[in-house]
Amino acid sequence: MYLQTQYKVVATTDIDVVQSLICNKSADLVILDSEPSSAIQIKCEQFNKCRSDVPVILTYVFNNKIKDLEQTIKKFVTEIFYKPFDLNEIASKISTLLPTA
Repeated sequence: MYLQTQYKVVATTDIDVVQSLICNKSADLVILDSEPSSAIQIKCEQFNKCRSDVPVILTYVFNNKIKDLEQTIKKFVTEIFYKPFDLNEIASKISTLLPTA
């Protein structure tokens, strides 16, 4: 993975694992690669309730049919990037979101 050279990265396809990492204070930042849906909206709300200080980045292929759902999810995520995205742009955003040591 592109970011593993700079950060400790935990990759999972289980959204419940992501929530556990956030709530147990084991995550400093989350990148979700998922199209907005009602389930993703609920999870993002739960992430925010558990720890509102953890930035969440959502990436997906833009779909005009889910614009309204995206607007709702934007309340709970820090940034949205549409595919295809520029990895350098995401890396730059991550460096601004993560606290410096």
